[in-house]
Amino acid sequence: MRRGVADADLAAVEAVLNEPDTKGWSSQANCVKNFKSEIMTQGLQMQSSRCVWCTLEVAEEGHRTAHRDHIAPKNPYSQWTFTPMNLVISCEYCNGFKVKGELDTVSVCAEQYANSEFLIVHPYIDDTSIHIQFVDNEAGYPILIEGLTDRGIWTIDAMSLASTHMTKQRAQEFIFSRETEALAAADLDILKRALDRQD
Repeated sequence: MRRGVADADLAAVEAVLNEPDTKGWSSQANCVKNFKSEIMTQGLQMQSSRCVWCTLEVAEEGHRTAHRDHIAPKNPYSQWTFTPMNLVISCEYCNGFKVKGELDTVSVCAEQYANSEFLIVHPYIDDTSIHIQFVDNEAGYPILIEGLTDRGIWTIDAMSLASTHMTKQRAQEFIFSRETEALAAADLDILKRALDRQD
């Protein structure tokens, strides 16, 4: 199992889904809420609070909101709605209807999820570095994205990862991160001098 979602949690979710008038992913049953909460918590931790697609920083609240994203969309792949391996954390832009939304990412639907074939580079099944890489722009910032395989190119195109908007967002984040690190180091140096400590 990809995540540490307990078998008991999955069994409880399955029991709720078998009840009449179930609402599936939108169910307010505690076991469904707990499952979704655990997916968010573990996903943010596993992905270092970054969108699985564009790699930009996300959080449960704030400027770039974290979403639970179904790699194979809930429609028409409802059988995988609660499959942990089908869930990643993405930003609201990448998961939104203008980009991924209900994009069909599956080329061959098998009975077992892991035996299916995907059009998109699957972050848990594939070695992403074989399909996609970030390359430096003219200023030396690793913000440009390049497809190395047909699936990498499909993923970049379908997810608009090389758009001007996303490239600017990555550049802004890279510059902000670099400047923040430099500022933090300078503040630490001032603090050490104030305390007359050189180590």
